[in-house]
Amino acid sequence: MPDLKRWSRDEIGRMRRDMDRMFDDLCADFNLPVMLCRMTGDLELVEEKGGLVARMALGGMNPDTVRVTAHDRRLIIQAQSVVEEGRRREARTYSKEIRLPCRIDADGAEVRFADGVLEVRLPKLRPEIGRLAHLLKR
Repeated sequence: MPDLKRWSRDEIGRMRRDMDRMFDDLCADFNLPVMLCRMTGDLELVEEKGGLVARMALGGMNPDTVRVTAHDRRLIIQAQSVVEEGRRREARTYSKEIRLPCRIDADGAEVRFADGVLEVRLPKLRPEIGRLAHLLKR
């Protein structure tokens, strides 16, 4: 397959940002409000000490408007900002959702926002090995 091109993460990210910008420009051309924008910042997800740690730069966001939701295998980060252009004032809602590689304990989650960086610590749920073994014996 000599014509096959491998795309790097940078190329795919750049293409996604370009498409988001084109869509936003299209909405602006028709004077449509942008109600839900994808957060363009990269979310870093690493495994540390029996849990997952998600970090994302949210420079310029008010910490009071940031909302984090974790459930089973999903992490959702939402934030609001107000954009003022002349006399026009527009509130925008940004959202980013990722699927986690394992089930997590949402009740034990810790969220910290400092120096423009959001950090979410999510403890992993322990697998119920005894229960699984009991079900397999049936």
